[in-house]
Order: sequence, then C-alpha cells, then structure tokens
Amino acid sequence: MIRKTSLWIIATFAVASISYGVTQNPAAQAPQDPGQVILNRACTVCHTLSEVTKFKGYWGRDQWADLVRTMRADGAQLKDDEVTPLVDYLFKTYGKVEAPAVDGKKLLETTCTGCHDLETATGTKRTKSDWEEVIGRMIGRGASVDDAQFAILVDYLTKNFGAQ
Repeated sequence: MIRKTSLWIIATFAVASISYGVTQNPAAQAPQDPGQVILNRACTVCHTLSEVTKFKGYWGRDQWADLVRTMRADGAQLKDDEVTPLVDYLFKTYGKVEAPAVDGKKLLETTCTGCHDLETATGTKRTKSDWEEVIGRMIGRGASVDDAQFAILVDYLTKNFGAQ
C-alpha cells in the first residue's frame, strides 16, 4: 500500500514538473515577429491595438512608413533599427493589398467581350484620343474599368489597334 502511494506521489510530481517546465519554457512558445514586439512595446503605450487595426487594408507601405515617422517625431520611443521591422510588420499584417498588374490583352478580353466580340471591339483602327473617347463612352454605358485599367487599355489598344 505504501509502495502504491509512493509511486502515485512520484508520478504526480513528475507530471506536474514536466507540465510546469513546458509552460514556463519560452522556447516552447511560438516566436513573435520582431515588428509585433516593437508594436506592442512602442505603440500601445499611447494607442490601443484597435487604433492600429482600424486602418487594415487602407494603407500601403509608404503610408505606414509615414505614420511611423510621424509618431517618432511626436515622441514614440523607437530606435533607428526598429523602424524597418515595424513598418514591414504593419504593412504585412495590416497593409493594403495591391491588385496584381493586368496586361492590356487580358483586360480587353475580360471587360469588352461582355458586350462585343473581339473583332467588333478592335476592328476599327483608332488614334489614342479616339480610343480614350470610345472607352470613356463604354464606361458611361456601364463598363467596369477603373482609372488605372483605363490607361492600360488605351495603351494596349493604341499600340495594337491604333491608326497608322
């Protein structure tokens, strides 16, 4: 009986020691991104994390860098070598996702062929200003083309289907 009790106590202490060691061992925890560590140390002194996350998806890398420069000028305790990891982390975690570049041919095929066949859309040779006018008119009729796509499409059409 004493032997069973002794074994039970030893086993209990062994399991408890192992469990305590695992929870107290920093190597067992997932490492944090250095930028996240800097954010938690330097930024959350004055701001809540929701103050940062509210800009998720709105700012590109340059805007995050400007914000960090402004905060340093306002007294944020950041060393020079902490700026880049912080900006990298903010952009990677909360930055604006840039749309991949689209080539003109793919844009023509996806935007114009909803209403026109390719021969109709490109059958007439036009000058750059003519293509700008045509595409502008199509946008007025509901074609989904933003400003960046407009320029890409005009350049593609002018290069490949422009008046000589």
